[in-house]
Amino acid sequence: MRGIYSNTLLLLLCLATLTRGDPKVIFSPDYSLHERPPTTDGKPVVIEASINLRNILDVAEKEQIISLETTLRLYWKDTRIKPKEKFMDSEDSLGPYLTLNPSRAAKFWMPDVFIDQAKALRTPTYYTKPASLRVYNDSTIRYSSRINYDVACNMDFHRFPVDEQYCEVKFESFGFTNKQIQLKWMDQSHSNVNTNISLAQFSYNVLLMDSYSTDYYDIAYPGLIMKLHLTRQIGYHIVQTYIPSAVFVVLAWLSLFIPAESVPGRVGMGMTTLLTLTAMFSAVRQNVPRVSYISFLDIWMLICMLFVFSCILEFIIATVFIRSGKKSQGDKFEFICKICLPIIFIIFNTCYWPILMAGYADGK
Repeated sequence: MRGIYSNTLLLLLCLATLTRGDPKVIFSPDYSLHERPPTTDGKPVVIEASINLRNILDVAEKEQIISLETTLRLYWKDTRIKPKEKFMDSEDSLGPYLTLNPSRAAKFWMPDVFIDQAKALRTPTYYTKPASLRVYNDSTIRYSSRINYDVACNMDFHRFPVDEQYCEVKFESFGFTNKQIQLKWMDQSHSNVNTNISLAQFSYNVLLMDSYSTDYYDIAYPGLIMKLHLTRQIGYHIVQTYIPSAVFVVLAWLSLFIPAESVPGRVGMGMTTLLTLTAMFSAVRQNVPRVSYISFLDIWMLICMLFVFSCILEFIIATVFIRSGKKSQGDKFEFICKICLPIIFIIFNTCYWPILMAGYADGK
């Protein structure tokens, strides 16, 4: 008799535990979190997604990495799960729902979505993980989670400092193929971007691209793409690079008006401007990767250094003429250089700036 009472008590305790484990949701008897939700005619499980771009934390050009903070929401239907009506105390555009603690997600079948080419992921947790799990009246499941992460972005600096970068953030299924699940974005109204995001050197635009399937594996896996279009603002480089370097070129040209007999003044002025431009060029190059091609800013700095070097070379040639007893020829050569060098620099600017600004002023 005592054994019967013990078994009965153990059974009641197990039932109580099961009840406490799932007090708000009813699972079908054949439910297994290892099996995909059933679909008609064996079609892929449709998983819809929306995203909230909370912040663009950093654009690391040298490492070619961007840091983002996003909230990704995934929606799918699982007819094996039903919420208890008395616990559904909230409602949104999709209908009435109940909210479960995110730790309960371990008992649900979940899509195996990951962020492709992510370097590091961080969860801004205070005590409870910033995530939510909803079960709707029609058996729709919504899982939402906020994370911030660093993701690789292949950048092209040919047009630096008026370059435009296109960074693709890919959310892919790791194990389920496109014959098992289908990922697609919801209507644009369900996704939003924080309008208070501010970047020091870039303006940005966000585009949610259609679902895709990977083509670099033997088996195709579904995924979604969020494309960020970053356009660099040229104002910083106008003030910090273009204007100062142009001023140094003018100073080098003004050194031509110092008499050729004043060797220390001519040499000191020319070498100072050349060394200053070289230091400025090195400082600018530290902000971008060591690419093997030439950017627009490289062309500008090299031409400026070439003009400064031309002023120093002009002084050397004029000095040779004067010390050879051909002062008239030296004076004539200096006069020609005083006229030709600024004209050539102006011609260079009339060619350089329209090419530089092509496609930039109209935002393309």
